[in-house]
Amino acid sequence: SQALALEFDSAGSLTVPYTYSVSWVENNKVEWASRWDYLLNSSNQVNVQWYSILNSIVIVLFLSGMVAMILLRTLHRDIARYNQLDPEDPQEEFGWKLVHGDVFRPPRKGMMLSVLIGSGAQVFMMVSITLVVSCLGFLYPGNRGFLLSMGVVMYVCFGSPAGYFAARIYKSFGGEKWKSNVILTAFFVLRLFSPSSSF
Repeated sequence: SQALALEFDSAGSLTVPYTYSVSWVENNKVEWASRWDYLLNSSNQVNVQWYSILNSIVIVLFLSGMVAMILLRTLHRDIARYNQLDPEDPQEEFGWKLVHGDVFRPPRKGMMLSVLIGSGAQVFMMVSITLVVSCLGFLYPGNRGFLLSMGVVMYVCFGSPAGYFAARIYKSFGGEKWKSNVILTAFFVLRLFSPSSSF
């Protein structure tokens, strides 16, 4: 290669030409499933932050232990008070015994709760399947619209299970309008994300 001579023009400015050349070589030994491994392994940002992960686990365990200790102390105190009472002496219920009347009572907004549960189940199943398929390498990262298309197709496919979950929960609450419950479940998430929605 010969060195390029640079010369100033009459105005005293210098023009530097930049050039490059690229040659592509096809490699038939790389399998389709491992086509991105070279780029993923060459980046320096894949180091796992083990200290942060361990710190998060310790904090979660510590806080869970604190909540468990508080609940156990409260429950132990209530059980000790129940054991000291005379079973033949009628007294007003207190503490944890007050909960038994509220456990099997249907909620006031059973329709809305069942619609939220059905729509949440639909979105959860859509996100889970889409993530599993993309983690297994079936989605091509170069095709940008394919992930969104996959999400929409999965959302439509899981509409029936969402309607089933919502109607089943609504009927367990003693609801009578299960058909309107299924219709509300079908359009609830779409109403939230539609451009014309106003709350």
